Amino acid sequence: MGLRLWLFAAALGGLAHLILYMADSEINAGVDRLSQSRPVRPDKLNADSNLKLMSARSPYMRNER
Repeated sequence: MGLRLWLFAAALGGLAHLILYMADSEINAGVDRLSQSRPVRPDKLNADSNLKLMSARSPYMRNER
């Protein structure tokens, strides 16, 4: 019984180690991708040319109380 318990604990620890290693490598890959990206210049953004300015009297800007 004692050997089975130790083998189960070792298998469970190995599985936990594998899961944590995979999660750590995913986090590190995301950090590397973010550090290599360049910021987008504002003139290169694809914004809608038909945007309208909203005023404080607009129904979308009213405070609901």
